[in-house]
Amino acid sequence: MRARSGRTAAPRSSAPVRAAAAALAPPPAPPSTPAPASAAPIPPPLPAPTQVEARGRPVVTALARIARSSDPPRGRLERAVRQLLGAYGESDPEFSALLLTGWAQARRDKQFRLTLAWQREQIRLSLEEILIDGVKTGAFRAGLDPGAIAAVIVGTAEGCLLQAVTEGGSVPADRLAATLLGLAVSGA
Repeated sequence: MRARSGRTAAPRSSAPVRAAAAALAPPPAPPSTPAPASAAPIPPPLPAPTQVEARGRPVVTALARIARSSDPPRGRLERAVRQLLGAYGESDPEFSALLLTGWAQARRDKQFRLTLAWQREQIRLSLEEILIDGVKTGAFRAGLDPGAIAAVIVGTAEGCLLQAVTEGGSVPADRLAATLLGLAVSGA
């Protein structure tokens, strides 16, 4: 087929060609990390993002499931807060150490930082979803800032994680959960 300019026109669809080329292309290379400087000491190995994902994803999934349930908002919030505080405050020391080491690694590793930020944001969004629903249905006080309360709950859970590691023991979730629930219900 000839085009008006006298050059041969390209085939009408190049999709099959692109699909075949993509099938033959080598898989993408894993992200490279820069080689350490020879003069700098090599830091101890830190947990891979997959470890944090593997341990954190069940918490994210459980909170999302709770947020989407058809239970009344107050019951969902109480279950979600207990789930989160239990995972962060009453968790095993290995999980606590993994997250704390992960936070340190996130300062210098963008992919790791994104992984932890994604998990934290998913947790916060699940809590915020419950709080928004509770305000709409009247289960929680009018004027409540769902985003701010969700952030306070996440911050409290992270504080429990830190305390569990530095104080040498778990943090019982019951009293904290009741206090956090009170913020949503009465604003106390």
